[in-house]
Amino acid sequence: MLNARKRWAVAVAGVLSLALTACGGGGGTEQAAAPTSYSGAPVTIEFWGSAPNLKALADEFNKQGGPITVKFVEQSGNVELHKNLRNAVAAGGGPCVFDTITESLTSLASDGIAADITKSAQPYEKEYSSTAWSAVKTGGQVFALPAASIPNFMLYNAPAFQQAGLTYPKTWDEFVDDGKKLAAKGIKIFNLAGEDYTTYTYLAWQAGAQWWQLAGNGWKVNVDSPQTAKAANILQQLIDNNSVETISYNEFAAMMQDYNGGKIVSRQLSTWQTQSMQKRLTTGNGQWEPAPNPVFTGDKPANVSFTRAYAVSSKCAHPDAATYFAHWMSTNDSALRLIGDPVKGQSWFPAVADPTPYVDVTTPTTLLGKYAPEWSPIVKDAVSAQKGDWTYGPDAEAAFKVLADQWGKAVAKQIPVASIAPFMQNWIVQDLKRAGINVVS
Repeated sequence: MLNARKRWAVAVAGVLSLALTACGGGGGTEQAAAPTSYSGAPVTIEFWGSAPNLKALADEFNKQGGPITVKFVEQSGNVELHKNLRNAVAAGGGPCVFDTITESLTSLASDGIAADITKSAQPYEKEYSSTAWSAVKTGGQVFALPAASIPNFMLYNAPAFQQAGLTYPKTWDEFVDDGKKLAAKGIKIFNLAGEDYTTYTYLAWQAGAQWWQLAGNGWKVNVDSPQTAKAANILQQLIDNNSVETISYNEFAAMMQDYNGGKIVSRQLSTWQTQSMQKRLTTGNGQWEPAPNPVFTGDKPANVSFTRAYAVSSKCAHPDAATYFAHWMSTNDSALRLIGDPVKGQSWFPAVADPTPYVDVTTPTTLLGKYAPEWSPIVKDAVSAQKGDWTYGPDAEAAFKVLADQWGKAVAKQIPVASIAPFMQNWIVQDLKRAGINVVS
């Protein structure tokens, strides 16, 4: 895999250099029209999905008829899917299409698993949001089609904040202050799971950090930056002030019980996470009010996260058919309404250029109760405030496994949060060098 990763990393760096050079010239080639149907010979392709409700997409596609037949194979979550995918591809098999997240996509591409589908996917670019489209590209190459956007916002337990005499925080500094006030009443403002490093990465990203960047013929690594330190400072205060609970997602029922009972009173999330929350809560349903994501003091509204994607395996014998099906799943009206439903689907928010028709589809009315009318404006604002300037490096998947261990130690108060960035900086640089990938300063 190291040789494949090195070849890929060098190739995308070269593509980027060519693209930057081309930007200085005039004119360009006209983009081909996006195909509206598949005219190839009849073919059956396999689709691996990380959740059971994704089967509805395959069923709906097959029901409409056509030369492509899709066989759905359920996987037990993203981790299991990626594990089985790597094993299958190594053995020369596997699916044609699979769902993944952009946090893993670059590593899958660098390891020769996710195919370069630039030629067949490029005509569809204008159908997706610019943020989602940039998330499935590296160095000008397209490695998947956007499956779902992840606009982040907050949910607050409205009665808990009202009883404490608090308004919802607009900045992370206010969030820290509110956390101290709630902690004095025995209430936690937030939960930080030891294995879930995403709050750390997303706060760093929101603050303006750029951990990996393509630069010339190599990669620039800048984890240990003032922006990452800014995020670490907020998280350290929350931990030091005992403002957060630290329940693992392995104890999901216990976590939901604390949300249900008003012991944890806020959650940063997107539409897809409300599905399980609404299903698990009882008396806690109807008490949660959506609100904008807090910002760093002096900054503009912003939120960040991965993007869900449908990728094509490098071992697929019918990549054009696979790309066509992936595009259908991510843009077809019936498909988007199926996958966006918070009960029958996955509450996935579409990554299309105009998601307006689907905002209400994702509304978790039981969870929000009387606050449901606020869903649409908050989600729309979150979509418009998404930052799309993050690049995942060729060793991102491996790096995040190491980060998970570091983050767990910080949550457990074994190490300071500030020590994570220099550790990860050194680890990523050394890992890239071991793989023979050029690291630039």
